[in-house]
Amino acid sequence: VEAAEFLGIEINDNHQYLSFVQQVLGLVEKYNKKYRTNDVMFNCEMIPAENVGVKHAKWDKMAGYKVKRDCYNSYFYIVEDESLNILDKFRLHGRKYIEHLTGGSALHLNLEEHLSKDQYNQLLRVAALEGCNYFTFNIPNTVCNDCGHIDKRKLNVCPKCKGNNIDYLTRIIGYMKRVSNFSQARQQEESKRYYATVC
Repeated sequence: VEAAEFLGIEINDNHQYLSFVQQVLGLVEKYNKKYRTNDVMFNCEMIPAENVGVKHAKWDKMAGYKVKRDCYNSYFYIVEDESLNILDKFRLHGRKYIEHLTGGSALHLNLEEHLSKDQYNQLLRVAALEGCNYFTFNIPNTVCNDCGHIDKRKLNVCPKCKGNNIDYLTRIIGYMKRVSNFSQARQQEESKRYYATVC
């Protein structure tokens, strides 16, 4: 995302962005295959790596590069971009964009609330049609720091004890984690994420 942004390429499903992604990842795949041996194999995958996105953005900023955010994106879209819909995100993590990856390419589909069974089934069909083979639905959960109650919705008050000493659970990588336990930079990144709604 950041490399394409630097070059003035719009980050959405368009020919220029697709061509850029395929060119960069195709080159990595080519050299991974070229230098593979029986003893050493290489892999190309997209990972959030909890702190790597933060560290690389910081190092690039220190080196004088133009850096738009304190944490690099770990998706094929900008996490705070509200202009992309759910279908766009499946497409941006679909076969056209991930064909040169040989490992993880997980789409963490940030949703504001849980969906109905029919809505989830429809999105599973979309994932299959787009070739998005690795994804999870990421909906913030509320955890009460006073009584320990966990609710599957993002709330401002605990429904059990009515307290407001709450925290939220969401993902950086594959498992849910308290937002208060994220690094400071990751907490800022999480606060900017766009959690989509489904009508």
